[in-house]
Amino acid sequence: MKKTSIVIILLTFYNLCFSQKEEILQKDYLLKVNHYSLDLSFDFQESYLSGVCDVTIENKSDKPINEIPFLLYRLMKVISVQNQQGKEINFVQSIVSFSDFEKLQTNSITINEFINPKSTTTFKIKYEGYLFGYQETGMQYITDKISPDFTLIRNDAYSYPILAKPSIAFLRKNIASNNFTYDVSVVVPDSLIVANGGTLVSKITESRNTTYKYKSKKPNWRIDIAIAPYKFETTDRLDVFYFPSDSENARTLLSRGYETLKLYTQWWGTLKNNNSITLIETEKNSGGQADETTILLPQESFSSGAYFQLYHELSHLWNITISEKEGLSPRWEEGLASFCQYYADEHFNPEKKGLLDKIVNRAIKRLKINFDATPEMYNIPMCEFGNESVTGYSYDQGMIMFTVLHKWLGKEKFNLAIRFFYEKYYATGATTKNFTELWIKETKTKGLKDFFNDWVYTTNYTSFVKNENTIDEIVKYYNKEEK
Repeated sequence: MKKTSIVIILLTFYNLCFSQKEEILQKDYLLKVNHYSLDLSFDFQESYLSGVCDVTIENKSDKPINEIPFLLYRLMKVISVQNQQGKEINFVQSIVSFSDFEKLQTNSITINEFINPKSTTTFKIKYEGYLFGYQETGMQYITDKISPDFTLIRNDAYSYPILAKPSIAFLRKNIASNNFTYDVSVVVPDSLIVANGGTLVSKITESRNTTYKYKSKKPNWRIDIAIAPYKFETTDRLDVFYFPSDSENARTLLSRGYETLKLYTQWWGTLKNNNSITLIETEKNSGGQADETTILLPQESFSSGAYFQLYHELSHLWNITISEKEGLSPRWEEGLASFCQYYADEHFNPEKKGLLDKIVNRAIKRLKINFDATPEMYNIPMCEFGNESVTGYSYDQGMIMFTVLHKWLGKEKFNLAIRFFYEKYYATGATTKNFTELWIKETKTKGLKDFFNDWVYTTNYTSFVKNENTIDEIVKYYNKEEK
C-alpha cells in the first residue's frame, strides 16, 4: 500500500504529513465513537452532499466532558446539532489548518454539551456541502468527489463528521484505537449502485430513486461508500463492485483474490474474521485502503496482471491491532505487506523469480538517497517511526527487514512466526515488543535478538544502507553471525 502506485501514493502522503514531530504525543483520548448512523443524499450536478449523522459518543473518563470536537471537509458546514432528546444544542465551527500540517484545512466543529462520566450520548448532526478532495495539499490519492460517474465518501476526506482535533498525530492515534459499528442509508438515482463493505439490509426503488441501506458486519475504524454505475460479482469469500468497462479484469481479479486468500491461509492459518471481504473499484490514483471487511482498489489495480496492490491489501487481513502502550505504532506491518505483494507475485508467476530481490535492492538505494537528504533518519530507530511521525519509511525499511528474515530463516519459520503471532494476539492486540519476542521464541534462531536490535530498536541497520549492500550481502552477514 512502489514501486507500485499505492506505495508511491501513500509514501508521499506520509512523508508530507508526518515529517514534523508532534511536540507532545496525545495520551489516550477520553472520548470514543461507538456507532454511526449516516443518512446521505446528493445533488450530483452541483457535487453537493446533504447528510444527517447520528453519532453515539462514549465518555470513558471519570469526569464530565463538555467540549466534543469533530472535523468535516473544508467545504462542508454543520447546519444544526441536536442532543438525544431532540433539543438544539450550541456548537461553533470554523475553517482551520492542522497544527502539524498547515496545508491541510478542515472545518473544525466543537459541540458544547456535557457527557457524564462513564456514559454515552447521541448527537444528530445535520450537515451539507461540496467535496473536491485534498490534492492541493500534496495528498494526491484523496481525489474524493461527488459525481454521477464516481462518488467516494470516506474518512480520509472527512466527508462525514470525524471525532478528532485538527492534528495529524491526534488523528492517527485516535482513529487507530477507535472501532465502531455503523449503518448507512444512501439515496441515489436508480441508474447508480451504492457499494459498501457492510451487509446490504435493503434496496428500495421509488420514483426513479433507490435507497440502499447497509449495516457494518463488525466494528471497524472507517466507513467507505462508493457510488457508480457498478457491476457486481460474488464468491463464497470475496465480493467485488467494479466499473462495467472492467468486467473481464474484475472476474480475473476476483479469481486471483480467492487464490491469494487460499495461499495466505496455507501460510498463516485460517482468518479469525469469518465475514466475506468486499473489493470496491475506485477511480485511478485514489489510493487503496483495507479493513477486515472492505478493500478499496483503484482502477489501475484491475489491469491484467497488475495485482501487487491486491496482494498487499489482502495480507493486511492477517494483521492484528498494534497496541500503542509503547507509543505510536511504527507501522512495520506495511513493510510486511510490501514484502508480500512481491513475494506472492513471484509465487503466482514463477517466471518473475528474482523480482523481489530487484525491488528490495532498489529500496535500499532509495533509503540511502532519502536518509542522506534527511540525515536525522540515521538516528531514528524503526520502533520510533510512529512517535517521530516518519512512518512513510516503514514501507521500504520494513520490506527490506522482512525480506532478510524470509531469506535467512526460510519460509517455514517465517510463516510459523506470523501464524503464531496472529493466533496469539488477534483478540487482544500486541506491542512491537511482543512481536519481536515471539519471533525469537518460536523460531529458536541464534542471532535473531541481535537482528531485531539492529533493525527495530537501534539504527545499526543503516550501515547496510550507507554502504548500499545488496539483499544477499545483508543475508550473508546474518548467516555468518548465526554461526
